[in-house]
This record gives sequence, C-alpha cells and structure tokens, in this order.
Amino acid sequence: MRYGTDDEHPFDTDNRAWRRLRDVTSEHFDAITWNRDPDGRPVLLTLRDMRTGDTVTLAVLDSLEIRDPHALLAVHTNGDLGAHGPTSGAEAAHSHAATLALDSTTLAVTRPVPLHDPAVTDLPATSWVDLPPDLAMVLRPALEDARTAVLVLLDRTEGWLALIGPFPNHAAADTWQPADGPGHTADRLTVPLHPITIEQAQP
Repeated sequence: MRYGTDDEHPFDTDNRAWRRLRDVTSEHFDAITWNRDPDGRPVLLTLRDMRTGDTVTLAVLDSLEIRDPHALLAVHTNGDLGAHGPTSGAEAAHSHAATLALDSTTLAVTRPVPLHDPAVTDLPATSWVDLPPDLAMVLRPALEDARTAVLVLLDRTEGWLALIGPFPNHAAADTWQPADGPGHTADRLTVPLHPITIEQAQP
C-alpha cells in the first residue's frame, strides 16, 4: 500500500526491499513494526535478538520503487558487455552514460534497454531493441565480478537483443528459459549488473 503520495517521504509497503527485509529479519529476530495514526504507515522497525534480548530500532523514512525497470548496457572497445542498473525508466539509464564515460577509457557504446522480469517467461516485442549488426557480432560477456547479473538474449543475425533480470548470481541467470519465441534461438550472454546510486536510479 502506498502512503504519502503527496508527502516528502512517501512509503510503499509493497516495496520489494521492505518485504524482503521483513522476511529475512523475522527468521532471526522478534520484529515489531510501529505504525502511525491514523493511516497505519510504518515509521519504525524494532528488532530484538531472541538469544540475548538486545534490541535495535530503525526509522522507516521512505521508499523508492522501480516502476519501469531499465538497465544501461555498456559495450567496451574489446567487445566486453556489462550492464548498470536497474533504473526507473530509459531516461535515468541514459543519464548514467556520462558517469561511465568519465570512469572508463575503453567505453565504446551505451544503450538503455528495458529490463524484463524473470518471473514472466513470455517476452513481449517491446523487450527487444535493435543493434547495429556489426556490433552484435562482437559482443561477449565482461569477465567482471558483480553481486547480481542479467541475461542478454542476443540474436546476432537480426541484430537485436533482450535483457532479463536481475538475477542473484550467474547460475540463476543461466537456468532461465523463455517461452516460445525468438528467445529460444538467441545466444545467451550472462553479464554482470553493476549497481548505481539511488539518485541515479530515478528519472
């Protein structure tokens, strides 16, 4: 439920990070959520260590939801392909390109791409973006470490690709399979997904 849409500190209890935090903490702590009157918006979370009785209370200030997930694909001069995100929308992804260009001397091309939810196996036509055919032929996964990954389905002949993720690791990305469609015959590139700051993720 969304609280305070016109407030300086909006909060959504459907926020996936909030829901995961509650799931994880409830396995190890007595968790108490303090809600404000009269609307019931969560404002504090108290965690009590079940073994020692120690407690800590965290303030719940606001939340950010990625409504239109995108990632910025980054192609380097040697063909290495990485991704940065997720961001909320293509504009936010595109704006991160300038930061990458300042930090890398090998960056050749960047492209904002919709990030398809792995929970859905049907890939709509809007998931696919065109690439120059000569560029599509040289792409390969960057051999870099990242905590999360995305799966790039790459049709080198047609010169287009789709991006699925994020996944918690490369192994999870490798096991994902699309429903019937062009994704079945595409090359599969599992690439690192590098996080960006909260400010950069917003449009």
